[in-house]
Amino acid sequence: MKGLTLTANETSLFPSDMVSPQIVTGRKKPTRIINYQLNVQDCPHINQRNECQIYDKRPLICKAFPYIQGNFSMKCPNIGKLFKIAGLRVTLPVPYAEAEASQKRDRLSQNLLRKHWKKGSKMWLYDLRSTQWKPYAQRI
Repeated sequence: MKGLTLTANETSLFPSDMVSPQIVTGRKKPTRIINYQLNVQDCPHINQRNECQIYDKRPLICKAFPYIQGNFSMKCPNIGKLFKIAGLRVTLPVPYAEAEASQKRDRLSQNLLRKHWKKGSKMWLYDLRSTQWKPYAQRI
């Protein structure tokens, strides 16, 4: 299980006990953090009316939603409704701001990987459910 992806700068938006490492590189053990993750189910910045209290400075993953890594997320209620209608084929326009945020988040992660990748390195993923490091290629 993994939480919402955060960059190092975005971790300051949350209490430190709500943030864990997510993706790390290392040779024999995890050593260099590439991304962090929110380790709670519900974002502490969402109020009872389901509004973001830090909307103008929200993390890139939130700015990109529902467009994540080149695909629309079925976790978005509006997108899910469109695709649940039997036989409906939908071509959705790619929202510019969301696509831009998704690409920026991906570029930041890729640049950190390039910077800190050493020959013989592995990528590790911190699984929130088991609180264990797992090789990144292993499915959680």
